[in-house]
Amino acid sequence: MNNNLYCFALGNNHSLCKVEIINVLYQKEIDFEIVESSQETLIIKSEIELEQAVSINDFGSTAKLIKIFYSGSLTGFFDHPKNILGKYLLPEGTSDHVQAGLSLYGSGCKYKDLNKTFGLIPEIIKNVKDYLLENNIKCNFLPVKERIIATASIDNNKILSKGYELIVAPGKDSIYIGKTISIQDYKSYSFRDYQRPARDSHSGMTPPKLAKMMINLARKTGDQQLLDPFCGSGTFLMEMLLLGHKHLTGSDIDPVAVDNSQTNTKWVLENYPQIDRSSEIGIFLCDAQKLSSKIAKKSIDAIITEPYLGSPKAIHFNPSQISQELKKLEPLYIDTFKEFSSILSKFGVIVIIFPVFKYKENFYYLEIMDKIKQIGFEQKNYLPDKFQNQQEKLHLNLTGRGTIVYYRPDQTVSREIIIFSKK
Repeated sequence: MNNNLYCFALGNNHSLCKVEIINVLYQKEIDFEIVESSQETLIIKSEIELEQAVSINDFGSTAKLIKIFYSGSLTGFFDHPKNILGKYLLPEGTSDHVQAGLSLYGSGCKYKDLNKTFGLIPEIIKNVKDYLLENNIKCNFLPVKERIIATASIDNNKILSKGYELIVAPGKDSIYIGKTISIQDYKSYSFRDYQRPARDSHSGMTPPKLAKMMINLARKTGDQQLLDPFCGSGTFLMEMLLLGHKHLTGSDIDPVAVDNSQTNTKWVLENYPQIDRSSEIGIFLCDAQKLSSKIAKKSIDAIITEPYLGSPKAIHFNPSQISQELKKLEPLYIDTFKEFSSILSKFGVIVIIFPVFKYKENFYYLEIMDKIKQIGFEQKNYLPDKFQNQQEKLHLNLTGRGTIVYYRPDQTVSREIIIFSKK
């Protein structure tokens, strides 16, 4: 395999980010190996130049895509942090001035090695500036206030257009140094989340980044049939369109939600001209517990959705009240899965959110896995078969039942992401 090394700077939920990255690359038939993994980064080795095959917009929560231009012994780097970088950082063209930044990511190293590397940053920056000055190029680095420069700061200071962000990433035994190729389009996510014309604070509040990650976990092509039976204000449908899916169905029991989804999908088509105009979008009123009355048997290839997660007041519930709330939710989920069994195709998948409540240090889950199995479904691993022996190397943070929980401090309830397929 060619030695093309790339580093993904991960979002807040590193486990979900990593499994999404692997699924996207696998779906695109890109041959790669996992090199290092941490809570901050995933480093891979690719047969091809990755920037020619993927865009950072293909991923839901990857903050930065970085190309590694140097890797070597970590101890050797500590012993001789010489001017090994400057030759890689000469700007293209005739520019005589560079605006730069430096971020330090832990990529599997020990905490003491991360601190030691941080102490070398002034020397690294000086070496780079001296080398460029020898080539008649002035270089200004952003002041190093934190280990990691936020994507908004990179954008606001025009780092990628006027120079580069230098990335230093110490791993278990190696040091990786590279340049950021692209950063997450955080403005577009915010635009879709807060500027959509129909926004309901009581429904359809799935973050667009999470919706995109879940769609990617389904690993379906643009020509297959996708369904969100709890469409709310259309977040999943909008992200499906932006990912190139052309056959979409949305439904909801609430007529206001149906109107909101129709309004928002029309809005996203108007604001994102890259979306295929031939896309077919059907959105209608329907109880998810009666889907088979409106949708043909075995016609859906993937169901990606967030059902009702329970009362917003549940954040204040005691354990007894939480258990009662979960019991109230069980019939909705069980009856809906019975409908899924009818409309899902033979090789169809379900990527769904279950509610998770927390009281002090204890977590409370929807205990319906056995009933779902009785209906005819099995829980799927997040990773393609080829990578299932890599779980330990990936350092995934999984629950006792092998699931990933997505949590944000402002949430009233956490989200458990689960994938199912037919037995």
